[in-house]
Amino acid sequence: MRSSPRAQATLAGVAIAALAAVAVTAARAASVFDFDVWMRAIDKRSVDVQKNIAAGKTADATADAQELARLYGLMTDYFVADGHSPDAVEMSRAGKAQADAIAPALAAHDVEAAASSALALARSCNDCHDAHKPFQ
Repeated sequence: MRSSPRAQATLAGVAIAALAAVAVTAARAASVFDFDVWMRAIDKRSVDVQKNIAAGKTADATADAQELARLYGLMTDYFVADGHSPDAVEMSRAGKAQADAIAPALAAHDVEAAASSALALARSCNDCHDAHKPFQ
């Protein structure tokens, strides 16, 4: 069965509209639900990185630190895009900087500096939670 040119044009239009909707959805800013997932992942990873540093598991601690930095980067983008207060943006940037400091410290065999950054990162969570946690 052959479709008419008009039916083909209509089908093509619907397909283009559907693809555009998918592209817009994929490119949208993160939601508060995404943010909540990131915070939970950060909570777990901040504990893991401290344990791995203490246990001398450098590769695991480095992977944890890299994931923490990625998550803090996502949070920074979320806070900027969502128009949150400047302190929320600064707290997430500071968290990323602390996470970014862990891997180089481990690579330099400076376990004390890595542990200090990891501990500071974990302690800073509460400051941000008190003011910006999406679900209390």
